Amino acid sequence: MKSSKLNSLASLVGLFLAEMHQYDAGRTLPLLHAAQLTMPQLAVLEFVHHPRTVSGIADHIGLSRPATSQMINKLVRRTLVRRSESASDRREKAVELTVQGQELLARISAARTKRFLASLARLSGAAVIRLEKALLQAVTELQGERSSVSQRRHRVEHA
Repeated sequence: MKSSKLNSLASLVGLFLAEMHQYDAGRTLPLLHAAQLTMPQLAVLEFVHHPRTVSGIADHIGLSRPATSQMINKLVRRTLVRRSESASDRREKAVELTVQGQELLARISAARTKRFLASLARLSGAAVIRLEKALLQAVTELQGERSSVSQRRHRVEHA
């Protein structure tokens, strides 16, 4: 696909998200503030929904391993994640959500859902149907691509 078409679509997605956020009504940010959670920490929590290595987390969020380790230490102290030896490599540490971390993510997800419902309720029925189809296709393709990349990365790491 042409880069100008992708640039136009990227701008449109940005506008769409900005409109979606207009209806937050103080739902999500107060949760993050009350939990004393930064956006990078939230990104880590969402990423370790399945156990991940520290290096995998660092690569995902674009921070150095030491900076990522410090962030994970803070999340461990707050009992939002736990760190344990990786099943595949004892030198690596696996990081995963605790029950408290899962509960916090569930509250944040519920607040996001309410925010999105408030936004989507303003659309016509026809627009909702078209948006649902387009988003379903996009999410399916993105998840398939991410799965392929993850499988390739896993093969390289364990070769």
